[in-house]
Amino acid sequence: MNQKTYSEQELQEIFSQLPFHAMKKLVDGYSKESGVSFDNEVKQAITNSLQSQLEKHDINSVCPSCQSKDVVKNGKRSDGSQRYLCKVCHKRFTRFTGTILEKNNWHWDAWVKMLQMTINNLSLKSMQNVLERDYGYEGINIKTVWFWRMKLIHALSKMNTPLLSGVVQVDETFIRESQKGSRGLVSYLSKDTKRKPRYGRKPSIVGVMGPEFATVVTAIDNRGYCVCKVTAMGRVTKELITDFFVEHLDHPAYVCSDANTVYKEVCGIFNYPHYVRPSNYDEILKSNGVVDADLADVFGVKEARRENAVIMNRLYRREEIDHINNVGGLLYEDFLKLRKEKGLNLARVNELHKDIKLYIVKNMTNVSTKYLEYYVGFFNYIRNWRVTHGKYPSSEKDAEMIFVEILKGMANYTLPEVMQQEINLPMPSSRYTTLLRENTKRAREATNNKYFKFNEEDGVRSFNRREYLFDLPNSRLYEISKECGIRGYRKMNKWVLISMILKHPDIENILYRLISENQPMKISEEDLEAIRASRFM
Repeated sequence: MNQKTYSEQELQEIFSQLPFHAMKKLVDGYSKESGVSFDNEVKQAITNSLQSQLEKHDINSVCPSCQSKDVVKNGKRSDGSQRYLCKVCHKRFTRFTGTILEKNNWHWDAWVKMLQMTINNLSLKSMQNVLERDYGYEGINIKTVWFWRMKLIHALSKMNTPLLSGVVQVDETFIRESQKGSRGLVSYLSKDTKRKPRYGRKPSIVGVMGPEFATVVTAIDNRGYCVCKVTAMGRVTKELITDFFVEHLDHPAYVCSDANTVYKEVCGIFNYPHYVRPSNYDEILKSNGVVDADLADVFGVKEARRENAVIMNRLYRREEIDHINNVGGLLYEDFLKLRKEKGLNLARVNELHKDIKLYIVKNMTNVSTKYLEYYVGFFNYIRNWRVTHGKYPSSEKDAEMIFVEILKGMANYTLPEVMQQEINLPMPSSRYTTLLRENTKRAREATNNKYFKFNEEDGVRSFNRREYLFDLPNSRLYEISKECGIRGYRKMNKWVLISMILKHPDIENILYRLISENQPMKISEEDLEAIRASRFM
């Protein structure tokens, strides 16, 4: 059978239509057979291809320094890329300047494929195999693959986030501090404490209020758009939440949160209607005698519902269950109607927390805290992309669309920046951390619970007892007054009552016990996981 022969022009046309990886395979094969290197020609072809894509998508068509359009061509660089001169600020630049493509030799197709694999959560090993097998990057180091993935994750984390409006649910979630990949481990609890490597499920010493956890503040509106931001190590302050509201909220109709007093303060500053649902809601109902009316016998259903309504009304007036601040006095019946009509709850933000932890802990097999803000920002971008486009990005077409966004965003994370990255988050002061450790120890003794840890809803911000008591509703103060044996407490004004409470010799232990009783979990999830894991060791 006669083989078909092609003219040089036909071969050029076929060659020009090949995808990069197929073209590179042919060139590498010919180089191996002939012993002639075409490395420079391939590099030149990659540069020309990338420059064409940058021109096509109008990247760096103006001066990246001063944004002037008054630019002229100014020769070419040694790699063949066109150089430009700004006639206003007199700085030189290329189409590559300031972009993720600057000073690299990866083809456009390889970048798009790398991004597609990143948004689909492929492992580094899988990425390495694809780049070697399909794109000719034989012998590529897995550390190089990690670095390029990090560049993409960093770039997407820097994208603008939408302003949240309507009904906005806000809450914090906590991710254990990690120094994955670091040789010199640092203790953030104190200079005197040695930070040992953690193997398996080893719980923290003082819990989420201390620097052993990174705090991620999350917010999501009723359209589905969200903002997830690593804001601090340990507790969040009024100042941090105020900045978060100013930057990311656009006059929300309602803000929904748990009973963390920080949100109450900040919503009061902006006069935002604030729906509050304590995390121990179910425990409060149970301890006050609310029963499941549907489980009552046929003749007792109506009576059970009537009694439940009376109890719920009383708890609502005391602000011990869910309620709305900054809207004036609402009757319980009106509150229930408004809650249903506006969809006031914390379901969406709780689901968001589960998805963040699934991505960070499982998909990424934990992340070093110094890079956590970028991974959380990447997660945030992908989640909001889904809301805008009605689906998660997954295809090569989706990846290319996002890659163009990255180039227009002008974010370039360099290798020196990656290697020198450090945790740059607000930390609890050494004084606060010392107080937290001391009070945690005393609270464990007072409650006879060796697993006791303070949480964000306890209202303990500075361990100032007077400040803590002033933040409590009158109903809680009356409970403490009973415990202290104070008579006539209902007739006293708040200042006098608190002063009387503080005189009690055992007030510290009384407060510890009340805090413990109002926590939704007597043993934190991290301690439960450690206990479960220890059974198999």
